[in-house]
Amino acid sequence: MTFPPNSNFPRKLTIRKSPEFKEVFKRGKNFRTKYFKIYYKKNSLGFPRLGIVIGKNIFASAVKRNLLKRLLRETFRKNKNKFGSNDVVFLSIEGTELLNYKIIEQEIINKLSLN
Repeated sequence: MTFPPNSNFPRKLTIRKSPEFKEVFKRGKNFRTKYFKIYYKKNSLGFPRLGIVIGKNIFASAVKRNLLKRLLRETFRKNKNKFGSNDVVFLSIEGTELLNYKIIEQEIINKLSLN
């Protein structure tokens, strides 16, 4: 599926149910960056989907957790074509409190080789 460069982020592009997350964790592949552990698994939908896991032990403040989620969603939205037809889950690890959009995008896109 091809996306226009500034397209929106519809709900069908998100992983929302617990069994879907478990499937990616159990059967998918993973790699680690400095700030995230990224799990991915091919899907048969023809478009990528995003899941985000940020624990309270990483950010006690909901405001900071939601900010990181917004930054990850925006990175995914702007670079959807690079994710292929994969379900992708970002799992936050220690040290993510200092991140901004530019750092997140550089880290993820530079490590991205899911296809």
